[in-house]
Amino acid sequence: MKLNGNSRGGHSAPKRPQSSRAPEERASAPASGGRPPRKKGGAGRRVAAVLGAIACLLVLCVVVYAIWEKPAEHNRPGLVNPSAESAAPAGTPEPGATPSPTPTEDPNAGAPVSSNPNMYTFLVVGFDQVAYHTDTIMVGSLNTETHEIYVYSIPRDTLMNISGGTKKINELVLRGRNSCDSSASEEEKMQAGIDRMLEGIRDLLGFDVDVYAAVDLEAFVKLIDAIGGVDYDVPVDMHYSDPSQGLVIDLDAGPQHLTGEQAVGVMRFRSGYATADIGRIDTQQDFLMSIASQFLSLGNIPKLGEFMSIFEEYVFTNMDTSNLAFFARQFLKCSSEDIHFATVPANYNDAIKGLSYVSINITDWLAEVNAHLNPYSEPVTEANVNILTHSFTSGFYSTTGSIAGGVDSFTDYTYLRG
Repeated sequence: MKLNGNSRGGHSAPKRPQSSRAPEERASAPASGGRPPRKKGGAGRRVAAVLGAIACLLVLCVVVYAIWEKPAEHNRPGLVNPSAESAAPAGTPEPGATPSPTPTEDPNAGAPVSSNPNMYTFLVVGFDQVAYHTDTIMVGSLNTETHEIYVYSIPRDTLMNISGGTKKINELVLRGRNSCDSSASEEEKMQAGIDRMLEGIRDLLGFDVDVYAAVDLEAFVKLIDAIGGVDYDVPVDMHYSDPSQGLVIDLDAGPQHLTGEQAVGVMRFRSGYATADIGRIDTQQDFLMSIASQFLSLGNIPKLGEFMSIFEEYVFTNMDTSNLAFFARQFLKCSSEDIHFATVPANYNDAIKGLSYVSINITDWLAEVNAHLNPYSEPVTEANVNILTHSFTSGFYSTTGSIAGGVDSFTDYTYLRG
């Protein structure tokens, strides 16, 4: 399209008409006869327009991010009323021990109850890909209104009311995997293992958690490396080697910057603690608290995009990246003082037939559950959980009134070691 005043195709531009202004007016006009000078502020208006466009773009990005970022779905079918895997009566192997009483059924179990929409409950498990034993098990809650986080470690030797000769919580993922037939895919086996662990956690809590994440060692290494490593004051010398697992830990005590491989060593090391697994749990909690504090002091999670990509590819979870982005933003609203780590209250030095166990203190544990983990308006009681505990003086106690498989189902490690 032609523009007026252009000289194209041999046609000359039309002559400008003679000005009809008075001589004195013409005298004040620009000598060049060109455009009048621009008014002051024209450049400023262009800068303002550019800044406004950038601001609009930023607002658009925030809106798009807010739409993409999505809270996880709550998993709230209600409090449960469990039954043990077996109707076998609770046994009494120790002299003078009394069998567990049959508890009164909770009339509210399974009934619809209100819950806190601002609270999210979660399970995180860490396992090796050799035996699929879960050496790190944590349940917790995040309150998006108060921005408090509570995390409880569950020792791997925790006594569970399950069948079989070894009744430990770190058996559950492997048992779930082994329940699959030979045609099952790796993803199906992993889902079966996590489902079995989730059932065990429900037995201890009295309700289902909202979200879960299962992290193997390779994923943990990649996640730590993705954020550029972490600073940590290693509490003790950590030197250990296990060729069967391809595990080499070689760290001296003291402040240092850890790679992903070194961080795995810190999380797995336990031979140098007097309290073994409990000492390792204490270090795990301190290490995770150190990472959280570093992120909160920065006000961001370095390389979050790369972190989320690795999380999505390598971590077995019911969350997607939009959920992870939501939780990351909620986490960054917390302060270090509002993040709390603890270990399930228990007798950490129990033993049954020569094998070490951790026996939960039911009264103290349910108090912690109701104070910091239970999202429902109704309290969790013994009628909602399936917990088996034991002491040398009073024997076994089961909240369901029975021991899965019976007391004789425990493998006698005293005999095996004798």
